[in-house]
Amino acid sequence: MKRTIFLTSIFCLLFSVQMAIGQTQKDKDRAAFINNTRLLSEKPFDEHAPAARVWNLKYLTDTDEVTVSVCTGLLDLVPEKKNKFKGELFGQLMYEIGVFKLKNPDRKDDEAAANLAGLEGMLRTYENMLAQNPKAKNAELDAMVAKRDKGELKSVVDGIDCGKK
Repeated sequence: MKRTIFLTSIFCLLFSVQMAIGQTQKDKDRAAFINNTRLLSEKPFDEHAPAARVWNLKYLTDTDEVTVSVCTGLLDLVPEKKNKFKGELFGQLMYEIGVFKLKNPDRKDDEAAANLAGLEGMLRTYENMLAQNPKAKNAELDAMVAKRDKGELKSVVDGIDCGKK
Protein backbone atom coordinates (compact mmCIF):
# COMPACT_ATOMS: atom_id res chain seq x y z
CA MET A 1 0.00 0.00 0.00
CA LYS A 2 2.80 2.42 0.92
CA ARG A 3 4.52 1.61 -2.35
CA THR A 4 1.34 2.42 -4.35
CA ILE A 5 0.93 5.73 -2.55
CA PHE A 6 4.62 6.50 -3.11
CA LEU A 7 4.43 5.68 -6.84
CA THR A 8 1.22 7.66 -7.21
CA SER A 9 2.86 10.63 -5.48
CA ILE A 10 5.90 10.41 -7.76
CA PHE A 11 3.65 10.20 -10.81
CA CYS A 12 1.67 13.26 -9.70
CA LEU A 13 4.88 15.17 -9.01
CA LEU A 14 6.33 14.33 -12.43
CA PHE A 15 3.05 15.23 -14.12
CA SER A 16 2.97 18.56 -12.27
CA VAL A 17 6.55 19.33 -13.28
CA GLN A 18 5.76 18.45 -16.89
CA MET A 19 2.70 20.73 -16.84
CA ALA A 20 4.71 23.57 -15.28
CA ILE A 21 7.34 23.26 -18.00
CA GLY A 22 4.62 23.34 -20.65
CA GLN A 23 3.07 26.45 -19.17
CA THR A 24 6.48 28.07 -18.94
CA GLN A 25 7.09 27.40 -22.64
CA LYS A 26 3.69 28.92 -23.50
CA ASP A 27 4.58 31.97 -21.42
CA LYS A 28 7.95 32.24 -23.18
CA ASP A 29 6.33 31.90 -26.60
CA ARG A 30 3.69 34.51 -25.75
CA ALA A 31 6.40 36.92 -24.56
CA ALA A 32 8.49 36.24 -27.69
CA PHE A 33 5.48 36.96 -29.91
CA ILE A 34 4.78 40.25 -28.12
CA ASN A 35 8.48 41.25 -28.22
CA ASN A 36 8.80 40.32 -31.90
CA THR A 37 5.72 42.39 -32.70
CA ARG A 38 7.23 45.39 -30.90
CA LEU A 39 10.55 44.91 -32.76
CA LEU A 40 8.73 44.72 -36.10
CA SER A 41 6.80 47.88 -35.30
CA GLU A 42 9.75 49.91 -34.07
CA LYS A 43 12.42 48.57 -36.45
CA PRO A 44 10.62 47.08 -39.45
CA PHE A 45 13.84 46.85 -41.47
CA ASP A 46 15.98 45.35 -38.70
CA GLU A 47 18.24 42.49 -39.77
CA HIS A 48 16.21 40.16 -37.54
CA ALA A 49 12.84 41.32 -38.89
CA PRO A 50 12.40 38.59 -41.54
CA ALA A 51 13.02 35.82 -38.99
CA ALA A 52 10.72 37.53 -36.48
CA ARG A 53 7.93 37.67 -39.09
CA VAL A 54 8.32 33.97 -39.87
CA TRP A 55 8.33 33.08 -36.16
CA ASN A 56 5.27 35.25 -35.43
CA LEU A 57 3.30 33.74 -38.29
CA LYS A 58 4.18 30.24 -37.11
CA TYR A 59 3.15 31.18 -33.57
CA LEU A 60 -0.24 32.44 -34.73
CA THR A 61 -0.72 29.32 -36.82
CA ASP A 62 0.30 26.84 -34.11
CA THR A 63 -0.90 28.38 -30.85
CA ASP A 64 -4.17 27.83 -29.06
CA GLU A 65 -3.54 30.96 -27.00
CA VAL A 66 -5.06 33.39 -29.49
CA THR A 67 -7.12 33.43 -32.66
CA VAL A 68 -6.71 36.33 -35.07
CA SER A 69 -9.62 37.33 -37.28
CA VAL A 70 -8.89 40.21 -39.63
CA CYS A 71 -12.01 42.09 -40.60
CA THR A 72 -12.52 41.73 -44.36
CA GLY A 73 -13.20 45.44 -44.78
CA LEU A 74 -9.96 46.21 -42.99
CA LEU A 75 -8.01 44.47 -45.74
CA ASP A 76 -9.12 47.21 -48.11
CA LEU A 77 -7.33 49.72 -45.88
CA VAL A 78 -3.96 48.09 -46.63
CA PRO A 79 -3.35 49.62 -50.05
CA GLU A 80 -2.04 47.44 -52.84
CA LYS A 81 -1.02 50.15 -55.31
CA LYS A 82 2.34 51.78 -54.78
CA ASN A 83 2.80 49.89 -51.53
CA LYS A 84 6.09 48.04 -51.65
CA PHE A 85 5.61 46.81 -48.08
CA LYS A 86 2.04 45.52 -48.21
CA GLY A 87 3.02 42.05 -46.97
CA GLU A 88 4.91 43.42 -43.99
CA LEU A 89 2.07 45.78 -43.09
CA PHE A 90 -0.59 43.09 -43.41
CA GLY A 91 1.51 40.82 -41.20
CA GLN A 92 1.88 43.60 -38.66
CA LEU A 93 -1.88 44.13 -38.68
CA MET A 94 -2.35 40.45 -37.72
CA TYR A 95 0.40 40.52 -35.09
CA GLU A 96 -1.00 43.65 -33.45
CA ILE A 97 -4.46 42.06 -33.27
CA GLY A 98 -2.87 39.04 -31.61
CA VAL A 99 -0.99 41.19 -29.10
CA PHE A 100 -4.19 43.07 -28.22
CA LYS A 101 -6.01 39.81 -27.53
CA LEU A 102 -3.14 38.35 -25.50
CA LYS A 103 -2.82 41.49 -23.38
CA ASN A 104 -6.59 41.87 -22.98
CA PRO A 105 -7.96 38.35 -22.44
CA ASP A 106 -11.22 39.79 -21.12
CA ARG A 107 -11.73 41.45 -24.55
CA LYS A 108 -10.48 38.60 -26.75
CA ASP A 109 -13.90 38.34 -28.42
CA ASP A 110 -14.16 42.09 -29.09
CA GLU A 111 -13.21 41.93 -32.77
CA ALA A 112 -13.86 45.64 -33.38
CA ALA A 113 -11.45 46.68 -30.60
CA ALA A 114 -8.87 44.10 -31.69
CA ASN A 115 -9.03 45.22 -35.32
CA LEU A 116 -8.78 48.87 -34.26
CA ALA A 117 -5.67 48.02 -32.22
CA GLY A 118 -4.29 46.15 -35.22
CA LEU A 119 -4.89 49.11 -37.52
CA GLU A 120 -3.29 51.53 -35.06
CA GLY A 121 -0.26 49.26 -34.72
CA MET A 122 0.04 48.87 -38.48
CA LEU A 123 0.03 52.67 -38.86
CA ARG A 124 2.77 53.04 -36.23
CA THR A 125 4.78 50.50 -38.20
CA TYR A 126 4.15 52.45 -41.41
CA GLU A 127 5.40 55.64 -39.76
CA ASN A 128 8.56 53.86 -38.60
CA MET A 129 9.05 52.41 -42.08
CA LEU A 130 8.71 55.88 -43.54
CA ALA A 131 11.21 57.33 -41.06
CA GLN A 132 13.73 54.63 -42.00
CA ASN A 133 12.98 54.44 -45.73
CA PRO A 134 11.33 57.35 -47.57
CA LYS A 135 10.40 54.96 -50.41
CA ALA A 136 7.77 53.48 -48.08
CA LYS A 137 5.61 56.60 -48.57
CA ASN A 138 2.03 55.85 -49.52
CA ALA A 139 -0.71 58.47 -49.95
CA GLU A 140 -3.50 56.15 -48.77
CA LEU A 141 -1.63 55.27 -45.60
CA ASP A 142 -0.81 58.94 -45.03
CA ALA A 143 -4.55 59.69 -45.24
CA MET A 144 -5.22 56.93 -42.70
CA VAL A 145 -2.56 58.39 -40.37
CA ALA A 146 -4.29 61.76 -40.66
CA LYS A 147 -7.60 60.14 -39.69
CA ARG A 148 -5.91 58.51 -36.72
CA ASP A 149 -4.46 61.85 -35.65
CA LYS A 150 -7.96 63.37 -35.77
CA GLY A 151 -9.35 60.52 -33.66
CA GLU A 152 -11.40 59.11 -36.55
CA LEU A 153 -10.00 55.57 -36.76
CA LYS A 154 -12.64 54.05 -34.49
CA SER A 155 -15.40 55.38 -36.72
CA VAL A 156 -13.59 53.91 -39.75
CA VAL A 157 -13.49 50.47 -38.10
CA ASP A 158 -17.09 50.82 -36.90
CA GLY A 159 -18.10 51.83 -40.43
CA ILE A 160 -16.83 48.58 -41.89
CA ASP A 161 -18.52 46.62 -39.09
CA CYS A 162 -15.54 44.69 -37.78
CA GLY A 163 -17.52 43.63 -34.73
CA LYS A 164 -19.69 41.26 -36.76
CA LYS A 165 -18.89 37.58 -36.55
